[in-house]
Amino acid sequence: MRGLVFTGVEKMEIRQFPDPKPGAGQVVVDIKCTSLCGSDLHNLHNPNLNHEIIMGHEGAGIVSEVGVGVTLVKPGDRVALYHVVSCGKCKYCMAGYAQFCTEDRRALAGIEHGTDADKIIVKEANCLPLPDDISFAVGAFIGCFAGTSFSAMKKLQPSGMNTVAVFGLGPVGLCGVQYAHAAGARVIGIDGIPERLELAKKLGADEVIDFKNENTAETLKKLTGGRGPDLVYESSGSMVAQKDAINVCAVQGKICMVGFNGPMSAKADSAPMLYGLIGKELTLYGSSIMPRQYHYEIIDFIRAKKIDLEKMITHRFPFEKIEEAMRLFDTGKTGKVVIDL
Repeated sequence: MRGLVFTGVEKMEIRQFPDPKPGAGQVVVDIKCTSLCGSDLHNLHNPNLNHEIIMGHEGAGIVSEVGVGVTLVKPGDRVALYHVVSCGKCKYCMAGYAQFCTEDRRALAGIEHGTDADKIIVKEANCLPLPDDISFAVGAFIGCFAGTSFSAMKKLQPSGMNTVAVFGLGPVGLCGVQYAHAAGARVIGIDGIPERLELAKKLGADEVIDFKNENTAETLKKLTGGRGPDLVYESSGSMVAQKDAINVCAVQGKICMVGFNGPMSAKADSAPMLYGLIGKELTLYGSSIMPRQYHYEIIDFIRAKKIDLEKMITHRFPFEKIEEAMRLFDTGKTGKVVIDL
């Protein structure tokens, strides 16, 4: 089978791998769609990456083989893939929060081979049932960024009573724009890339702010009558954006941060963030991926609200052109990029 590996900083190639054979409790999935994520770009620029691992962690496909003892899926089932591999028995796994596993937390394209391939082998618990009316592309989204955004919005609880500011309009932020808009909130998107600002408006943002040409905090205050947004969703991972989020959020507002932009540091310049947090009685959430049990809730929500997550897709490529796709995605001038197999 074919699989994409990163061979060095900004270097990649498609290699041949043996077809996987499932062991006890394992499942082989024939990938039908894999999509590109911002963390793929972190790996692309990481000099310390394991160059033998197949990349990709957003995927969906059809079960082709199952190992001994597998009861949750069978050959022919359509599945999305939950990209966190865990022990299944620690306190957090038992509660449905595999992303906090304390015993054996791994990730696709980290230690395990990923989804940028013809096939993948996973634990049966990583297979999320995919109804026939949900496309493979949307299934791939749910297992990662669309689930991350949904989990964050459940914490923020947007409605027609509030304004949501979305910092960072990559796929994670754009998904937040769609969810918040569907929940009835007024949505303001912030980014510095014109293509993303335009896409945010198409997906439901009422206003957008180009931080390269406007003062974000001043413009947000102006757009909200001096109060600032009630809710802030920070998906960029930029420390500047995180500080802006706290400084501009309304009194007793809520902020949910999901973005990473390399390792977070504990420098002294983070102190103003703490002063703003305490002085304004903000509720600041961290949000890590999603618990598996949100899967059907997400599907019910996007059905009920008629949310078309595929509207975020700006480019589709066959697997043979995945390197071209990755380099285009690395420019930042795209919405979601998917690979069809």
